[in-house]
Amino acid sequence: MEEQLDFAPVGYLVMDQELKIIEMNRTMIEMSHVESAPTHMHDLLTIASRVYFQTYFIPAIITHGAVSEMFLRLKGPDGPIPVLMNTRKRNELFECAFMQVPIRNEYENELLNAKREAEQISHATAEANSQLQLLLDEVECKREELDVMNERLKELTITDVLTGLKNRRYLEEFLPDIIQESGLALLMIDIDYFKKVNDTFGHHAGDSVLKELADVLADTIGTAGFAARLGGEEFVAVLPQMDLSEAQKIAENIRFNVETHDWPYQPITVSIGVASNSDCNSFPDLLNEADTALYNSKNAGRNRVSVSS
Repeated sequence: MEEQLDFAPVGYLVMDQELKIIEMNRTMIEMSHVESAPTHMHDLLTIASRVYFQTYFIPAIITHGAVSEMFLRLKGPDGPIPVLMNTRKRNELFECAFMQVPIRNEYENELLNAKREAEQISHATAEANSQLQLLLDEVECKREELDVMNERLKELTITDVLTGLKNRRYLEEFLPDIIQESGLALLMIDIDYFKKVNDTFGHHAGDSVLKELADVLADTIGTAGFAARLGGEEFVAVLPQMDLSEAQKIAENIRFNVETHDWPYQPITVSIGVASNSDCNSFPDLLNEADTALYNSKNAGRNRVSVSS
């Protein structure tokens, strides 16, 4: 090796494709603190750098024919020696130049600081995502609560507060659909002489009678349909898919159960009108037919059932 290259200010070595060292200049020998050139490139490197070198150097040199500023650590008597290696493939050999990196510690500190900053950013991002997820969960919870409240509010708007039965609004909104889907019968039910209850015992007694009547209606009708309160002492029973004769039987059962019920203040009876939608295509028309039949029951002496003609 020429003297000028032997004492160049950078380490220099040549190795074959099996990474065996063919020659090494004096600067490289002094830099690596060995007495003479070792046999293999691995003999110069720390274990970690050896793994890194083996993993990345061969694929890079084969693909690109050169490797620039590959950071390695040489084995040294006082610890690893950081170097940057530049390599070029020429005549099937690898010519390598090594430059010692005396400010490696500062460089590593910068890397550590950068890593810490990255970890802090990652932690802050994770925390922000966690807080965002908590907010999203809270929003979802509030949305579910709002849905429940809306359903409850909707239920309240179609429910009679005193009796718990469906109210007139429910009938006006939903009964037309029921009428279109299937035939039904409607019972119009009115408490006989209800005003006497209020006048004699007070409105609290009247409210009690209305609530008990709602229970009697619900128990008597069962699964055949449902009862609703139109207002005051007027109720209806909605009986889907039922003809007049069957509806009349249920009406008689209601009348009888009311008459024989153990009322707290005075005996109570009801008058009932029965109609079906065979001749009526709307809720108002059906209600008018049932109301006309109810009027006939009252004119005939009350506590009786009349069927629309």
